[in-house]
Amino acid sequence: MKRGSVKTSSHYPFMAILAIVIIVSAVYSNSFTGSWHYDDFHHIKQNLSIRKISNLPLFFYDPSTFSGDPSARMYRPVLMASYAVNYQLARIISGNGYAVSEYHILNFLFHLLATMGVFLIIFFLLHRNTTINPLPAAIFSGLLFGLHPVNAETVVYISARSSGLATMFAFFAFYIYARETARTPVRFTPLVMSAFLYLCGLMTKEIVIVLPVLILYYELLLNRAWMKGQPLLEVIKTLLGRLSPFLLAGGSYLWTRHIVLGENLYATLTSRGGSAAASDLTSQLATQAKAWVIYIREILWPTSLSIDRSLTVSRDFSDPKVILSLIILSVIIAVAIGIRGKHPLVTFGTLWFFTALLPTSLFRLNVAMNDHRLYLGSLGAVLVATQVPGFLFGKNRSENGAIIKVFYAICLAILILMGTNTFHRNMVFATDETLWKDVLKNNPDSLRANQALGYFYWQDWRLRESYLFFKKALALGPEKPETHINMAEIGRAHV
Repeated sequence: MKRGSVKTSSHYPFMAILAIVIIVSAVYSNSFTGSWHYDDFHHIKQNLSIRKISNLPLFFYDPSTFSGDPSARMYRPVLMASYAVNYQLARIISGNGYAVSEYHILNFLFHLLATMGVFLIIFFLLHRNTTINPLPAAIFSGLLFGLHPVNAETVVYISARSSGLATMFAFFAFYIYARETARTPVRFTPLVMSAFLYLCGLMTKEIVIVLPVLILYYELLLNRAWMKGQPLLEVIKTLLGRLSPFLLAGGSYLWTRHIVLGENLYATLTSRGGSAAASDLTSQLATQAKAWVIYIREILWPTSLSIDRSLTVSRDFSDPKVILSLIILSVIIAVAIGIRGKHPLVTFGTLWFFTALLPTSLFRLNVAMNDHRLYLGSLGAVLVATQVPGFLFGKNRSENGAIIKVFYAICLAILILMGTNTFHRNMVFATDETLWKDVLKNNPDSLRANQALGYFYWQDWRLRESYLFFKKALALGPEKPETHINMAEIGRAHV
Protein backbone atom coordinates (compact mmCIF):
# COMPACT_ATOMS: atom_id res chain seq x y z
CA MET A 1 0.00 0.00 0.00
CA LYS A 2 1.35 3.44 -0.92
CA ARG A 3 1.58 6.29 1.50
CA GLY A 4 -1.50 8.44 1.61
CA SER A 5 -3.60 5.67 0.09
CA VAL A 6 -5.89 5.15 3.07
CA LYS A 7 -9.44 6.21 2.25
CA THR A 8 -11.46 8.07 4.84
CA SER A 9 -15.16 8.80 4.41
CA SER A 10 -15.66 12.54 3.97
CA HIS A 11 -18.20 12.85 6.78
CA TYR A 12 -15.93 11.27 9.38
CA PRO A 13 -13.58 14.30 9.70
CA PHE A 14 -16.60 16.56 10.11
CA MET A 15 -18.00 14.34 12.87
CA ALA A 16 -14.55 14.25 14.48
CA ILE A 17 -14.34 18.05 14.49
CA LEU A 18 -17.82 18.27 16.00
CA ALA A 19 -16.85 15.83 18.74
CA ILE A 20 -13.66 17.78 19.49
CA VAL A 21 -15.65 21.05 19.71
CA ILE A 22 -18.15 19.52 22.15
CA ILE A 23 -15.51 17.93 24.39
CA VAL A 24 -13.18 20.96 24.54
CA SER A 25 -16.15 23.27 25.14
CA ALA A 26 -17.30 21.13 28.07
CA VAL A 27 -13.87 21.23 29.68
CA TYR A 28 -13.63 25.04 29.36
CA SER A 29 -17.25 25.66 30.35
CA ASN A 30 -16.15 26.87 33.80
CA SER A 31 -13.66 29.42 32.47
CA PHE A 32 -15.94 32.15 31.12
CA THR A 33 -16.51 34.00 34.40
CA GLY A 34 -12.85 34.24 35.41
CA SER A 35 -11.55 37.59 36.55
CA TRP A 36 -9.18 40.13 35.03
CA HIS A 37 -5.55 39.54 35.99
CA TYR A 38 -2.20 41.31 36.04
CA ASP A 39 -1.48 42.78 32.57
CA ASP A 40 -5.20 42.78 31.74
CA PHE A 41 -5.62 46.02 33.65
CA HIS A 42 -3.12 48.31 31.90
CA HIS A 43 -3.41 46.46 28.59
CA ILE A 44 -7.23 46.36 28.34
CA LYS A 45 -9.25 47.85 31.19
CA GLN A 46 -7.22 51.07 31.49
CA ASN A 47 -6.60 51.35 27.76
CA LEU A 48 -8.88 54.05 26.40
CA SER A 49 -7.92 53.35 22.79
CA ILE A 50 -9.93 50.10 22.58
CA ARG A 51 -13.17 51.87 23.50
CA LYS A 52 -13.69 53.35 20.02
CA ILE A 53 -14.02 51.21 16.92
CA SER A 54 -12.89 54.24 14.94
CA ASN A 55 -9.43 53.71 16.46
CA LEU A 56 -8.87 50.57 14.36
CA PRO A 57 -6.56 52.36 11.86
CA LEU A 58 -4.69 53.96 14.77
CA PHE A 59 -3.49 50.56 16.01
CA PHE A 60 -1.44 50.14 12.82
CA TYR A 61 0.76 53.21 13.31
CA ASP A 62 0.53 54.32 16.97
CA PRO A 63 2.26 51.91 19.41
CA SER A 64 1.00 53.89 22.43
CA THR A 65 -2.43 52.34 21.82
CA PHE A 66 -1.07 49.03 23.14
CA SER A 67 -1.60 50.00 26.78
CA GLY A 68 -2.89 52.57 29.21
CA ASP A 69 0.70 52.74 30.46
CA PRO A 70 2.64 55.12 28.16
CA SER A 71 5.88 53.21 28.77
CA ALA A 72 4.42 49.94 27.44
CA ARG A 73 4.75 50.28 23.66
CA MET A 74 4.37 47.34 21.30
CA TYR A 75 3.32 46.86 17.70
CA ARG A 76 0.47 44.34 17.72
CA PRO A 77 -2.31 46.03 15.73
CA VAL A 78 -4.39 42.92 14.95
CA LEU A 79 -4.42 41.98 18.63
CA MET A 80 -5.56 45.46 19.62
CA ALA A 81 -8.21 45.43 16.91
CA SER A 82 -9.57 42.21 18.43
CA TYR A 83 -9.89 43.93 21.81
CA ALA A 84 -11.65 46.92 20.27
CA VAL A 85 -14.14 44.63 18.54
CA ASN A 86 -14.49 42.68 21.79
CA TYR A 87 -15.28 45.87 23.68
CA GLN A 88 -18.07 46.78 21.24
CA LEU A 89 -19.52 43.26 21.31
CA ALA A 90 -19.52 43.29 25.11
CA ARG A 91 -21.37 46.63 25.09
CA ILE A 92 -23.99 45.25 22.72
CA ILE A 93 -24.46 41.92 24.49
CA SER A 94 -24.05 42.88 28.15
CA GLY A 95 -24.30 46.66 28.16
CA ASN A 96 -20.78 46.80 29.59
CA GLY A 97 -17.72 46.97 27.36
CA TYR A 98 -15.67 45.26 30.04
CA ALA A 99 -18.00 42.33 30.71
CA VAL A 100 -15.33 39.72 31.31
CA SER A 101 -17.31 36.77 29.92
CA GLU A 102 -17.28 38.16 26.38
CA TYR A 103 -13.48 38.42 26.44
CA HIS A 104 -13.14 34.88 27.75
CA ILE A 105 -15.52 33.55 25.11
CA LEU A 106 -13.52 35.13 22.30
CA ASN A 107 -10.27 33.77 23.76
CA PHE A 108 -11.87 30.33 23.86
CA LEU A 109 -13.11 30.58 20.27
CA PHE A 110 -9.55 31.32 19.12
CA HIS A 111 -8.38 28.27 21.08
CA LEU A 112 -11.09 26.18 19.46
CA LEU A 113 -9.99 27.31 15.99
CA ALA A 114 -6.33 26.60 16.86
CA THR A 115 -7.39 23.13 17.99
CA MET A 116 -9.14 22.61 14.67
CA GLY A 117 -5.92 23.69 12.99
CA VAL A 118 -3.96 21.02 14.89
CA PHE A 119 -6.49 18.35 13.89
CA LEU A 120 -6.39 19.35 10.20
CA ILE A 121 -2.59 19.62 10.05
CA ILE A 122 -1.93 16.27 11.71
CA PHE A 123 -4.69 14.55 9.71
CA PHE A 124 -3.07 15.87 6.54
CA LEU A 125 0.49 14.98 7.56
CA LEU A 126 -0.44 11.45 8.60
CA HIS A 127 -2.54 10.92 5.48
CA ARG A 128 0.40 11.85 3.25
CA ASN A 129 3.25 10.27 5.19
CA THR A 130 1.89 7.02 6.66
CA THR A 131 -0.08 3.98 5.51
CA ILE A 132 -2.40 4.03 8.52
CA ASN A 133 -5.86 5.50 8.92
CA PRO A 134 -5.01 9.06 10.05
CA LEU A 135 -8.39 9.90 11.58
CA PRO A 136 -8.07 8.30 15.07
CA ALA A 137 -4.59 9.74 15.59
CA ALA A 138 -5.70 13.18 14.39
CA ILE A 139 -8.67 13.09 16.78
CA PHE A 140 -6.36 12.16 19.64
CA SER A 141 -3.89 14.92 18.70
CA GLY A 142 -6.61 17.55 18.42
CA LEU A 143 -8.04 16.62 21.81
CA LEU A 144 -4.59 16.42 23.38
CA PHE A 145 -3.84 19.97 22.24
CA GLY A 146 -7.30 21.25 23.12
CA LEU A 147 -7.38 19.70 26.59
CA HIS A 148 -3.75 19.94 27.69
CA PRO A 149 -3.48 21.89 30.97
CA VAL A 150 -0.34 23.71 29.82
CA ASN A 151 -2.47 25.53 27.23
CA ALA A 152 -5.08 26.67 29.77
CA GLU A 153 -3.13 29.83 30.62
CA THR A 154 -3.33 30.97 26.99
CA VAL A 155 -7.10 30.52 27.00
CA VAL A 156 -8.12 31.73 30.46
CA TYR A 157 -5.63 34.58 30.95
CA ILE A 158 -7.15 37.24 28.71
CA SER A 159 -3.89 39.05 27.90
CA ALA A 160 -2.44 35.75 26.67
CA ARG A 161 -4.78 36.09 23.69
CA SER A 162 -1.75 37.35 21.79
CA SER A 163 -0.25 33.84 21.86
CA GLY A 164 -3.53 32.10 21.06
CA LEU A 165 -4.60 34.35 18.20
CA ALA A 166 -1.13 34.51 16.61
CA THR A 167 -0.82 30.72 16.81
CA MET A 168 -4.24 30.25 15.24
CA PHE A 169 -3.15 32.35 12.25
CA ALA A 170 0.14 30.40 12.01
CA PHE A 171 -1.59 27.01 12.07
CA PHE A 172 -3.96 27.84 9.23
CA ALA A 173 -1.18 29.54 7.25
CA PHE A 174 0.86 26.34 7.50
CA TYR A 175 -2.12 24.12 6.67
CA ILE A 176 -2.98 26.07 3.51
CA TYR A 177 0.66 26.00 2.43
CA ALA A 178 1.03 22.25 3.03
CA ARG A 179 -2.23 21.45 1.22
CA GLU A 180 -1.34 23.58 -1.77
CA THR A 181 2.23 22.35 -2.21
CA ALA A 182 0.98 18.75 -2.16
CA ARG A 183 -0.69 19.28 -5.54
CA THR A 184 0.67 19.83 -9.04
CA PRO A 185 0.95 22.48 -10.25
CA VAL A 186 1.31 24.64 -7.16
CA ARG A 187 -0.89 27.71 -7.42
CA PHE A 188 0.48 31.06 -6.29
CA THR A 189 -2.80 32.50 -4.96
CA PRO A 190 -3.17 30.06 -2.03
CA LEU A 191 0.45 30.73 -1.10
CA VAL A 192 -0.32 34.45 -0.98
CA MET A 193 -3.37 33.71 1.19
CA SER A 194 -1.17 31.64 3.50
CA ALA A 195 1.39 34.47 3.67
CA PHE A 196 -1.40 36.93 4.48
CA LEU A 197 -2.42 34.81 7.48
CA TYR A 198 1.25 34.73 8.46
CA LEU A 199 1.32 38.54 8.34
CA CYS A 200 -1.82 38.68 10.49
CA GLY A 201 -0.07 36.43 12.99
CA LEU A 202 3.00 38.66 13.03
CA MET A 203 0.83 41.70 13.70
CA THR A 204 -0.72 39.81 16.60
CA LYS A 205 2.51 38.63 18.23
CA GLU A 206 6.07 38.35 17.02
CA ILE A 207 6.42 34.66 17.93
CA VAL A 208 5.22 33.46 14.51
CA ILE A 209 8.27 35.00 12.80
CA VAL A 210 9.66 31.43 12.69
CA LEU A 211 6.94 30.08 10.37
CA PRO A 212 9.10 30.18 7.18
CA VAL A 213 11.67 28.05 9.00
CA LEU A 214 8.95 25.57 10.00
CA ILE A 215 7.78 25.45 6.39
CA LEU A 216 11.35 24.74 5.29
CA TYR A 217 11.48 21.81 7.74
CA TYR A 218 8.28 20.53 6.17
CA GLU A 219 9.68 20.73 2.65
CA LEU A 220 12.97 19.04 3.53
CA LEU A 221 11.54 16.29 5.73
CA LEU A 222 7.99 15.57 4.60
CA ASN A 223 7.51 17.03 1.12
CA ARG A 224 10.65 15.86 -0.69
CA ALA A 225 9.05 13.89 -3.52
CA TRP A 226 9.11 16.80 -5.97
CA MET A 227 12.86 17.26 -5.36
CA LYS A 228 13.84 13.85 -6.76
CA GLY A 229 15.89 14.15 -9.93
CA GLN A 230 16.01 17.94 -9.68
CA PRO A 231 19.35 19.81 -9.74
CA LEU A 232 20.21 21.51 -6.45
CA LEU A 233 19.93 24.99 -7.97
CA GLU A 234 16.46 24.17 -9.29
CA VAL A 235 15.38 22.93 -5.85
CA ILE A 236 16.67 26.12 -4.22
CA LYS A 237 14.94 28.24 -6.85
CA THR A 238 11.62 26.45 -6.30
CA LEU A 239 11.88 26.75 -2.52
CA LEU A 240 12.64 30.46 -2.77
CA GLY A 241 9.68 30.89 -5.08
CA ARG A 242 7.35 29.15 -2.66
CA LEU A 243 8.71 31.02 0.34
CA SER A 244 8.87 34.42 -1.37
CA PRO A 245 5.38 35.55 -0.21
CA PHE A 246 6.35 34.73 3.38
CA LEU A 247 9.72 36.46 3.13
CA LEU A 248 8.00 39.50 1.68
CA ALA A 249 5.36 39.48 4.42
CA GLY A 250 7.99 39.04 7.14
CA GLY A 251 10.24 41.74 5.69
CA SER A 252 7.33 44.17 5.37
CA TYR A 253 6.34 43.51 8.97
CA LEU A 254 9.87 44.06 10.29
CA TRP A 255 10.26 47.26 8.27
CA THR A 256 6.89 48.61 9.46
CA ARG A 257 7.65 47.62 13.04
CA HIS A 258 10.96 49.46 12.81
CA ILE A 259 9.27 52.61 11.48
CA VAL A 260 6.45 52.58 14.06
CA LEU A 261 8.50 51.70 17.13
CA GLY A 262 11.70 53.42 16.06
CA GLU A 263 13.74 50.32 16.88
CA ASN A 264 14.71 47.04 15.24
CA LEU A 265 14.61 43.49 16.60
CA TYR A 266 18.35 43.53 17.26
CA ALA A 267 17.97 46.55 19.54
CA THR A 268 15.12 44.80 21.35
CA LEU A 269 17.19 41.62 21.64
CA THR A 270 20.17 43.41 23.19
CA SER A 271 18.19 45.70 25.48
CA ARG A 272 17.75 44.92 29.16
CA GLY A 273 14.31 43.56 29.98
CA GLY A 274 14.13 44.74 33.58
CA SER A 275 15.67 44.31 37.02
CA ALA A 276 14.65 40.64 37.25
CA ALA A 277 15.76 39.75 33.72
CA ALA A 278 19.00 38.07 32.67
CA SER A 279 21.93 40.49 32.62
CA ASP A 280 23.05 39.66 29.08
CA LEU A 281 22.34 37.30 26.18
CA THR A 282 24.66 34.59 27.56
CA SER A 283 22.77 34.63 30.86
CA GLN A 284 19.46 34.56 28.98
CA LEU A 285 20.39 31.53 26.88
CA ALA A 286 21.78 29.66 29.88
CA THR A 287 18.60 30.30 31.86
CA GLN A 288 16.37 29.31 28.95
CA ALA A 289 18.19 25.98 28.61
CA LYS A 290 16.82 25.12 32.06
CA ALA A 291 13.40 26.49 31.11
CA TRP A 292 13.22 24.28 28.00
CA VAL A 293 13.76 21.14 30.08
CA ILE A 294 10.99 22.24 32.45
CA TYR A 295 8.74 22.89 29.44
CA ILE A 296 9.34 19.33 28.24
CA ARG A 297 8.45 18.02 31.69
CA GLU A 298 5.27 20.12 31.71
CA ILE A 299 4.23 18.69 28.35
CA LEU A 300 4.79 15.13 29.56
CA TRP A 301 3.54 15.60 33.13
CA PRO A 302 1.67 18.90 33.59
CA THR A 303 1.66 19.22 37.37
CA SER A 304 2.64 22.21 39.51
CA LEU A 305 1.76 24.66 36.75
CA SER A 306 2.06 28.29 37.80
CA ILE A 307 1.73 31.73 36.28
CA ASP A 308 4.87 32.77 38.20
CA ARG A 309 7.25 29.83 38.37
CA SER A 310 10.46 30.11 40.37
CA LEU A 311 13.46 29.84 38.05
CA THR A 312 16.82 31.22 39.13
CA VAL A 313 18.62 33.23 36.48
CA SER A 314 21.97 31.61 35.60
CA ARG A 315 24.96 33.86 34.89
CA ASP A 316 26.56 31.61 32.27
CA PHE A 317 26.85 28.05 30.98
CA SER A 318 29.04 26.88 33.89
CA ASP A 319 25.99 26.32 36.10
CA PRO A 320 25.69 22.51 36.66
CA LYS A 321 21.93 22.65 36.06
CA VAL A 322 22.52 24.43 32.76
CA ILE A 323 25.09 21.84 31.71
CA LEU A 324 22.68 19.00 32.55
CA SER A 325 19.89 20.76 30.67
CA LEU A 326 22.09 21.22 27.60
CA ILE A 327 22.99 17.52 27.65
CA ILE A 328 19.32 16.52 27.82
CA LEU A 329 18.37 18.90 25.02
CA SER A 330 21.30 17.81 22.84
CA VAL A 331 20.40 14.14 23.21
CA ILE A 332 16.75 14.76 22.31
CA ILE A 333 17.62 16.82 19.23
CA ALA A 334 20.38 14.42 18.13
CA VAL A 335 18.07 11.40 18.38
CA ALA A 336 15.28 13.22 16.53
CA ILE A 337 17.63 14.16 13.68
CA GLY A 338 19.18 10.69 13.66
CA ILE A 339 15.83 8.99 12.97
CA ARG A 340 14.75 11.44 10.29
CA GLY A 341 14.94 8.75 7.59
CA LYS A 342 12.61 6.25 9.27
CA HIS A 343 10.52 8.65 11.35
CA PRO A 344 10.50 12.06 9.65
CA LEU A 345 7.29 13.07 11.43
CA VAL A 346 9.02 12.71 14.80
CA THR A 347 11.95 14.79 13.56
CA PHE A 348 9.60 17.43 12.16
CA GLY A 349 7.57 17.62 15.39
CA THR A 350 10.70 17.91 17.53
CA LEU A 351 12.19 20.67 15.40
CA TRP A 352 8.83 22.49 15.34
CA PHE A 353 8.65 22.38 19.17
CA PHE A 354 12.12 23.79 19.80
CA THR A 355 12.08 26.32 16.96
CA ALA A 356 8.74 27.72 18.13
CA LEU A 357 10.30 28.39 21.55
CA LEU A 358 13.17 30.45 20.14
CA PRO A 359 11.47 33.89 19.83
CA THR A 360 10.34 34.01 23.47
CA SER A 361 13.63 32.52 24.68
CA LEU A 362 15.94 35.10 23.12
CA PHE A 363 14.45 38.25 24.64
CA ARG A 364 15.36 39.14 28.21
CA LEU A 365 12.06 39.44 30.04
CA ASN A 366 11.44 39.78 33.77
CA VAL A 367 9.51 36.51 33.78
CA ALA A 368 11.89 33.74 32.71
CA MET A 369 9.17 31.33 31.63
CA ASN A 370 5.42 31.24 31.03
CA ASP A 371 3.13 28.40 30.06
CA HIS A 372 1.59 30.39 27.21
CA ARG A 373 4.98 30.42 25.47
CA LEU A 374 4.43 26.71 24.77
CA TYR A 375 1.24 27.26 22.79
CA LEU A 376 2.76 27.51 19.29
CA GLY A 377 5.25 24.72 19.96
CA SER A 378 2.58 22.39 21.33
CA LEU A 379 1.69 21.24 17.82
CA GLY A 380 5.16 19.73 17.46
CA ALA A 381 4.92 18.00 20.84
CA VAL A 382 1.47 16.65 20.02
CA LEU A 383 2.67 15.37 16.65
CA VAL A 384 5.47 13.41 18.32
CA ALA A 385 3.07 12.10 20.95
CA THR A 386 0.66 10.71 18.34
CA GLN A 387 3.11 8.60 16.37
CA VAL A 388 2.98 5.42 18.44
CA PRO A 389 -0.80 5.37 19.04
CA GLY A 390 -1.34 6.55 15.47
CA PHE A 391 0.57 3.55 14.18
CA LEU A 392 -1.20 1.12 16.50
CA PHE A 393 -4.67 2.46 15.75
CA GLY A 394 -4.10 1.75 12.07
CA LYS A 395 -3.28 -1.91 12.60
CA ASN A 396 -5.79 -4.60 11.77
CA ARG A 397 -7.59 -5.36 15.01
CA SER A 398 -7.68 -9.05 14.21
CA GLU A 399 -3.89 -9.20 14.55
CA ASN A 400 -4.05 -8.47 18.27
CA GLY A 401 -7.31 -6.93 19.39
CA ALA A 402 -6.36 -6.96 23.07
CA ILE A 403 -3.33 -4.72 22.52
CA ILE A 404 -5.37 -2.29 20.45
CA LYS A 405 -7.99 -2.08 23.21
CA VAL A 406 -5.30 -1.44 25.81
CA PHE A 407 -3.89 1.43 23.78
CA TYR A 408 -7.35 2.87 23.22
CA ALA A 409 -7.87 2.75 26.98
CA ILE A 410 -4.48 4.41 27.66
CA CYS A 411 -5.18 7.21 25.19
CA LEU A 412 -8.65 7.72 26.65
CA ALA A 413 -7.22 7.81 30.17
CA ILE A 414 -4.64 10.41 29.10
CA LEU A 415 -7.34 12.64 27.62
CA ILE A 416 -9.55 12.29 30.69
CA LEU A 417 -6.60 13.16 32.95
CA MET A 418 -5.68 16.18 30.82
CA GLY A 419 -9.27 17.40 30.61
CA THR A 420 -9.84 17.01 34.36
CA ASN A 421 -6.65 18.90 35.19
CA THR A 422 -7.55 21.69 32.76
CA PHE A 423 -11.04 21.98 34.27
CA HIS A 424 -9.44 22.47 37.70
CA ARG A 425 -6.75 24.77 36.28
CA ASN A 426 -9.48 27.06 34.93
CA MET A 427 -10.78 27.61 38.45
CA VAL A 428 -7.38 28.92 39.54
CA PHE A 429 -8.04 31.99 37.37
CA ALA A 430 -11.42 32.69 39.01
CA THR A 431 -10.15 35.69 41.05
CA ASP A 432 -6.87 37.42 41.82
CA GLU A 433 -6.97 35.76 45.23
CA THR A 434 -7.23 32.21 43.82
CA LEU A 435 -4.62 32.90 41.13
CA TRP A 436 -1.89 34.29 43.35
CA LYS A 437 -2.55 31.87 46.21
CA ASP A 438 -2.02 29.11 43.68
CA VAL A 439 1.34 30.67 42.84
CA LEU A 440 2.34 30.73 46.51
CA LYS A 441 1.63 27.01 46.88
CA ASN A 442 4.63 26.22 44.69
CA ASN A 443 6.60 29.45 45.07
CA PRO A 444 6.02 31.06 48.49
CA ASP A 445 8.79 33.58 47.78
CA SER A 446 7.12 35.00 44.70
CA LEU A 447 7.43 38.77 44.91
CA ARG A 448 4.70 39.27 42.32
CA ALA A 449 2.26 37.02 44.19
CA ASN A 450 2.82 38.68 47.55
CA GLN A 451 2.45 42.15 46.04
CA ALA A 452 -0.67 41.15 44.12
CA LEU A 453 -2.35 39.58 47.15
CA GLY A 454 -1.44 42.57 49.29
CA TYR A 455 -3.07 44.87 46.75
CA PHE A 456 -6.10 42.57 46.40
CA TYR A 457 -6.78 42.58 50.15
CA TRP A 458 -6.11 46.31 50.36
CA GLN A 459 -8.80 46.98 47.76
CA ASP A 460 -11.14 44.70 49.71
CA TRP A 461 -10.31 46.71 52.87
CA ARG A 462 -8.87 43.63 54.56
CA LEU A 463 -5.95 45.59 55.89
CA ARG A 464 -4.46 42.96 58.19
CA GLU A 465 -4.09 40.42 55.36
CA SER A 466 -2.88 43.16 53.07
CA TYR A 467 -0.22 44.23 55.59
CA LEU A 468 1.12 40.68 55.96
CA PHE A 469 1.56 40.17 52.23
CA PHE A 470 3.08 43.62 51.68
CA LYS A 471 5.47 42.96 54.56
CA LYS A 472 6.59 39.72 52.90
CA ALA A 473 6.93 41.53 49.56
CA LEU A 474 9.07 44.21 51.23
CA ALA A 475 11.39 41.54 52.61
CA LEU A 476 11.66 39.88 49.19
CA GLY A 477 12.18 43.09 47.22
CA PRO A 478 13.22 46.00 49.45
CA GLU A 479 14.40 47.92 46.38
CA LYS A 480 10.86 48.08 44.99
CA PRO A 481 9.44 51.58 45.70
CA GLU A 482 5.82 50.52 45.14
CA THR A 483 5.95 48.17 48.14
CA HIS A 484 7.16 50.97 50.44
CA ILE A 485 4.37 53.18 49.15
CA ASN A 486 1.78 50.45 49.78
CA MET A 487 3.03 49.90 53.32
CA ALA A 488 2.80 53.64 53.99
CA GLU A 489 -0.77 53.74 52.66
CA ILE A 490 -1.77 50.90 54.98
CA GLY A 491 -0.18 52.74 57.89
CA ARG A 492 -2.24 55.83 57.11
CA ALA A 493 -5.39 53.71 56.76
CA HIS A 494 -4.85 52.27 60.24
CA VAL A 495 -4.43 55.76 61.65
